[in-house]
Amino acid sequence: MKVIAQTPALQEALNLAGSIVATRTPKPVLQCIKLEAAEDTLTLLATDLEAGARYRITAVQVEEPGEALLPADRLMGIVRECTEENLTIETEKEVCHIRGSGSHFKVFGYDPGEYPAIAEFGDPGDFQVAAGVLERMIGMSLFATAKAHSHYAISGVLLEASGKKLQLVATDGHRLAMVKGSLGKAAARDVTAIAPAKLLGLIQRVGGEGEDTFDVKVEENQIMVRTSRAVLLSSLVQGNFPKYADVIPSETAYKALVNTSQFEHRIRQAALLTNEESRSVRISFAKDVATLSSRAPEAGEAEVTCETKYDGEPIDIAFNPAFLTDAVRVIDAEEVSFEMNAPNKPAVLKVGTEFLYVIMPVNLE
Repeated sequence: MKVIAQTPALQEALNLAGSIVATRTPKPVLQCIKLEAAEDTLTLLATDLEAGARYRITAVQVEEPGEALLPADRLMGIVRECTEENLTIETEKEVCHIRGSGSHFKVFGYDPGEYPAIAEFGDPGDFQVAAGVLERMIGMSLFATAKAHSHYAISGVLLEASGKKLQLVATDGHRLAMVKGSLGKAAARDVTAIAPAKLLGLIQRVGGEGEDTFDVKVEENQIMVRTSRAVLLSSLVQGNFPKYADVIPSETAYKALVNTSQFEHRIRQAALLTNEESRSVRISFAKDVATLSSRAPEAGEAEVTCETKYDGEPIDIAFNPAFLTDAVRVIDAEEVSFEMNAPNKPAVLKVGTEFLYVIMPVNLE
């Protein structure tokens, strides 16, 4: 194999592929990235046996087709430190030579035949979604997944596609985010699957350009996403996702409209005087104003106000401020609706019909 690749394109591809490579494994080949050169395209393959990627680079000149299997950390380090516009990658058996205008690295690799197979996308997907739509939906839901390393259903995001509608739902047991989007054309079939957080993070990293669309295909135990530059795949999260509709209040007694950016700023201010023992901010709604307050023993107290559109009876309710800011920061609308029933009942943040966030309050005492 011999290819001449543009260094920035190679760096970008390695950043994505390197994020998949297994860091702790008894199998050295899983700490590697496979390179396949053919027909003026260099494809980088990476997998940890759960997630995988095929990333295509067309900013290359293939002088001799072939394959190489190289340690990811070595390859990434070399390319990262090279300032040349182009790099030449040439292999002889399992030895790889990487040359720049003033540098030469000789890297010992492995037999490419030992690397696990990474599936091609193949047939058309189950549905197609605009890259910008999917990236936005992921950004408005992924933060609410359970962060503990587990294979429980809530460690992933529920993906539901039907007709021209796409919906993502995420929860960690304390809050729930649901975001809706539209497909350009109806899905080939109804899809319900729990996508792992790692895959959704990879989709955000690959990103889309201009009018890019992502093809999505769900099989029995696997989900695949094809972009203009890459094919990403992962095992599905197993288990039963919670019946999320049961925790969404059907009606609310108190509703306030708040300015999104001002509300986020006030939450951050009030959170400054909280600690691990008193990790809560009280919000007192009264006519056209919300007062946010907090206190922490041996630290002090905070009280800030935020203008609202509210004309109901006064109500006090308290929340973990981190859970509030996580949601408010992903909302790009000027105003958000804040809806409640009682100080000890779930509250809801809404933006039209496209975004809904349910958050459990904390004890006012």
